[in-house]
Amino acid sequence: MIRALSRSKHMQTDIPLVVWLLGLGCLLNVGGLSLLWPVNSIYIHTSLHKSMAVAGMVMMVYSGTGLLGSFIGGWLYDRFGAMRVMVFTLVVSCLVILLPAITPSFAVYVLVMAVFGTSCAIPFPVFNAVVGHAWPAGGRRAFNFLYVSNNLGVAIGTALGGAMASNSFRSVFFGIAVGYASLLLLVVTVLRRPLYEIRAQLRDDAGDSNEGLRAPIPWGGIGILLAGYITAWMVYVQWQSTVSVYMQATGYSLASYSLLWTLNGLIIFLAQPLVSYVTRRFWSLAAHMVGGVILLALSFFFMLFAHNYVMYVIAMLLTTLGEIFVWPAVPAAIAQIAPAGRLGTLQGLVGSAATCGRMIGPVLGGVLYDYAGFHFILLYAIPTLILPVILFLLYHRFTAPHLDEMGPERRF
Repeated sequence: MIRALSRSKHMQTDIPLVVWLLGLGCLLNVGGLSLLWPVNSIYIHTSLHKSMAVAGMVMMVYSGTGLLGSFIGGWLYDRFGAMRVMVFTLVVSCLVILLPAITPSFAVYVLVMAVFGTSCAIPFPVFNAVVGHAWPAGGRRAFNFLYVSNNLGVAIGTALGGAMASNSFRSVFFGIAVGYASLLLLVVTVLRRPLYEIRAQLRDDAGDSNEGLRAPIPWGGIGILLAGYITAWMVYVQWQSTVSVYMQATGYSLASYSLLWTLNGLIIFLAQPLVSYVTRRFWSLAAHMVGGVILLALSFFFMLFAHNYVMYVIAMLLTTLGEIFVWPAVPAAIAQIAPAGRLGTLQGLVGSAATCGRMIGPVLGGVLYDYAGFHFILLYAIPTLILPVILFLLYHRFTAPHLDEMGPERRF
């Protein structure tokens, strides 16, 4: 018993306090944002009376501006630090998301999705860059900690979002604003001092040496990695677009669909011992990514035979296990090879790659859904996931010599 308590205490104290605070910030950020995820396509399709192809185009605008926002967020972090960037973007997000609740107009909604898509994407690379600088020794664990926090937010937000949308879509927009206001309060109070301290330390390091800013970036390996990441997201995002509409069309309630995302968040949290076990024995981040993509492909295969709710549960289980290994591994892989002075910009590219996949995926899925049906989407998804497997293997081959030169301490 004493030994078990000792191990538990060590696990808690091993993670710096600022990382716990960043985890709380991620939970608030994604918890508010994910109120929108399960209902976005449904709101456009049912309340604004537009086709699924049009809904896909609106989500493309949202994701496309998010691509820009991710890059801008990382770029601004490297130049101005986290504090000013976060305060500005959170205020904008709070205000703009209230407009659809006041004016249920399709034109207004498209404009809101463009502005909100930009502003809501900015915190993600900022959080990733801050945790990379605050806990460099944490390696993959640092990014996995934020990933788990994000997905606890998904579990809470999607569960609330489905229930709130069942009564009123307006309540969803008000709920998102409350989430961002709460995060803003956290940033200007308890996170204020740590963020300024990290910024001051980076300034001191830059004053002593500009080697980090002049260090070469292995763009070849990064490009291969991000191409695989985009492709994986193109397929994964079908869960948030066409799957939701198909389930509702076949008689499942919005609450039933939202419950799958609640299950997603719970599995991510409960499966962490499994993640630790696997990553301790297989240190290669490329192996994590390849194995995760294979699990994603299996999930879409199971949905081909989804004649009852249990099959959707199994498919979500496989999807969750797949993303557990893929999504945290990509920013961790970038951090392995990124110069310290460019970490924000490169983490911004990670976010841009994800939003690029989220931009293309719903449009392609919406067109295929309207003209060929949901099962054709599944038949497209499975072979498409072969591409990221190949690219992640190429990434490993491209970067393995580079990592060997840097030493085993970068193999996290």
